Amino acid sequence: MNHKVVYAVVVTYKRKNLLEQVLNGLLAQTYYLTKIIIVDNNSQDGTQELIEKIIAERHSQDCEIEYHNTMANLGGAGGFEYGFKAADADDREYDYLWLMDDDLLPAQECLEILVSSAGIGAEIVQPLRINLDGSCAELSPVVYNLSAPWLINPKRESVMQKMLKEQPTEPFEIAGIPFEGPLISRSVIKEIGYPNPAFFIFNDDLDFALRARKSGAKIICQPNAVATRLLLNNQGNDLKSWKGYFMLRNHFYILRQHGENFLVKLRPIAMVATFCFLYLFKGDFKLVKTCFRAFIDSKNLSNNDIYKP
Repeated sequence: MNHKVVYAVVVTYKRKNLLEQVLNGLLAQTYYLTKIIIVDNNSQDGTQELIEKIIAERHSQDCEIEYHNTMANLGGAGGFEYGFKAADADDREYDYLWLMDDDLLPAQECLEILVSSAGIGAEIVQPLRINLDGSCAELSPVVYNLSAPWLINPKRESVMQKMLKEQPTEPFEIAGIPFEGPLISRSVIKEIGYPNPAFFIFNDDLDFALRARKSGAKIICQPNAVATRLLLNNQGNDLKSWKGYFMLRNHFYILRQHGENFLVKLRPIAMVATFCFLYLFKGDFKLVKTCFRAFIDSKNLSNNDIYKP
């Protein structure tokens, strides 16, 4: 197999200690990584100084490290869009982008396995994310049903559920990805464009995957390619935090934009009515306002500057 040119895109925000671990993991890959593009959402915590130190210590023959400060908090969505554009700057030639958060540590052979899997007909390959204790953390949807109007949650099966039930050892098709570890072919990027920065956080990766699948791209999960989440992913109380607005708004957008029939596209109306009734009953008027505002803004993903921290 001819060597494929891979650029890693790492988005970071105020996690320099974790970022250093991730960079060490990327630089230790058994498959040669041509370039690492670090997109810093203006951390102001010493991240830039850390990267400059790492770059100064590198040798000319090593993987190139490229640092970009966005000078603003663009969120994950804006950060990855920035990274995609940086990868395409000056008509650079690469075969794949490998997307990485600043808290995902890939195993040494992760990229080698992903590239091998992509070579057998998949345009996007997702590794299996695990927690620090070794348990499965891969919540990507195997099935995402946008045709049944009665389903509150379109995700009908996750990779975690499939792993627990079947314990597959071979790659299998999935319906969506996180922007944590996927290897994405340049052909897909040319076909559908970049992530939508208006999402800020949540569902920018799902939107990208749905657009990719509509274009005919095949997405698989490779359970033999492993990456460890360095932080526990717990969104149990996010709805009541500043993140709640983005969780609701972006989910409503997915239904309105990608729903496969008229009834699914109308589902956000029923959801808003139900949520507002429950929150009014509980006396939580702040969440009523958030839910209603999220529905209004879901048409064009507006009001990021008002609701982001």
